[in-house]
Amino acid sequence: MQYILTDIVSFVVAFVVLLYIRDFATRVSIQIISDYKLSKRKKQVYVTSRSADEETGDLGLSHSGPSFNTNGILHFIAAKNKDLIGEMQELLLKAGIRNRNALEEFMKSKTISAIAIFFSILVLLTTNDFDVPVALSFVISLLCAVLGGHKLTNMNLQMLANRRKEAIEHGVPDLIDLLVICTESGLDLNRAIRRIARELRTSNSLLADELSLTAIELEMIPDHRQVFENLENRTDCLEIKTISKTLSQSIEYGSSLSTSLRDLALESRQRRMLEAEARAAQAPTLLTLPMMFFIMPCLFIVMLGPVIVGMIKSFGN
Repeated sequence: MQYILTDIVSFVVAFVVLLYIRDFATRVSIQIISDYKLSKRKKQVYVTSRSADEETGDLGLSHSGPSFNTNGILHFIAAKNKDLIGEMQELLLKAGIRNRNALEEFMKSKTISAIAIFFSILVLLTTNDFDVPVALSFVISLLCAVLGGHKLTNMNLQMLANRRKEAIEHGVPDLIDLLVICTESGLDLNRAIRRIARELRTSNSLLADELSLTAIELEMIPDHRQVFENLENRTDCLEIKTISKTLSQSIEYGSSLSTSLRDLALESRQRRMLEAEARAAQAPTLLTLPMMFFIMPCLFIVMLGPVIVGMIKSFGN
């Protein structure tokens, strides 16, 4: 009789609980099914776009549009820190990383770096004779992990961005000369940029990628100023900004494009000459320390060495 009463009470409790959680379970199941269908549809659309890109030809450009749809934690962080996410997106853009999961992978690398730094410092402080309390070791490791995981990955990405900027700057003189040649031969701006991108593919692939993307944007975006601003933001190069401003003003005011580019080429040559003269003027200052620590001691040894040896022999006799 006792077991029968227990079963009846359990059945009643289970039935009441089912009545209370039925709506919640229904909503959750519908949400899971809809998310699964949406993710499946996104994969189909992405595969279709990939196949379309392969059919139309590869322009050497990566996909864009990083998102956090697959990770709820990263989506929550992005919703709470929009300025930080914007800075990271800008840094990734300057580094030339434009794949669709770039920002998500970058934040994952930050997390992995923070965890590695945390455990490394914690093990270092607890296994050696530093006489540091466990709680203080934990706090120090946590602070180093947060600062190191955030700063080290940003420094690494900034180094990549600076290296890419220098590589693009090396190809700017060729870009200006080719722009002058193409515009004077009768090509319009879009066809000239496409031709220059094709010619620079072997010598400077980074600059060629940016020019290819600029040519595509000139066909799709009606506002040419927005196109050149995008080019400036992607390259972060002073000479590219000067070229984009010159092209934008020539298109806007209807001035001669070839004349503006010739003046720009002359100004670029003068700027490079001034930079070379400045570096040559800094050479004596930069050579002072090497001369003091490496060259002068050798000269003193060669010049005074025989004299010192002779004096030692004479005093010894």
